[in-house]
Amino acid sequence: MSEQAKGIAFFDFDGTISFEDSFLEFLQYTDGRFKLYWCMVLNSPFILLYFLKLYSNQKLKERFFTFFYKGRSVAELEEKGQLFCNEVLPKMVYPQALQLIRWHQERGHEVYLLTASSRLWLGEWCRQQNMKIIDTTFENDGQYYTGKIAGENCYGKEKAKQILPILDANKGVPSYGYGHGSGDAYFIAEVKYGFNMPLNSSNLTSQWFAALNKD
Repeated sequence: MSEQAKGIAFFDFDGTISFEDSFLEFLQYTDGRFKLYWCMVLNSPFILLYFLKLYSNQKLKERFFTFFYKGRSVAELEEKGQLFCNEVLPKMVYPQALQLIRWHQERGHEVYLLTASSRLWLGEWCRQQNMKIIDTTFENDGQYYTGKIAGENCYGKEKAKQILPILDANKGVPSYGYGHGSGDAYFIAEVKYGFNMPLNSSNLTSQWFAALNKD
């Protein structure tokens, strides 16, 4: 980064900016609700193990991605991802979250989407919002998806690991983190101003914005 930012803001997407899980919505968008339900039935033992913390988020995500997309064309899914961003995502996003993103951008802050989901189905939306993205990348051979995650799933502690170089390059500037739940607590702990809550009208009131403006 050649020039230090005036501020840095990191936003989780699923459950924070949006009120639906974008991964599950994308699976349903590309292949239909029945196939999604059938995938859940077939993987129900692994889903149970995941909720019992005996099976990793990464492995479960790979099982779903493999079921739907192993051997599918990169070009095909990239096209579907762009359509998804235009047709579906806008209906899933809290208006107050967009207002907060604009608040940061108006102050010259660099704004990142920090997500366990993928730019495959969020990248075009980020481009439209003028946001950078740190995400989970799915492996492909240049033409087709393998079903595996390339590197680490951008979830939990991995999110904190991903943002540390950015924070180190921008020491002394205000840093903000927005997430929800225990998985996002790791990266929120690394910023100066951390908010662990959905960015909806119940939480982002006019009084909340007024308090933020005083910082």
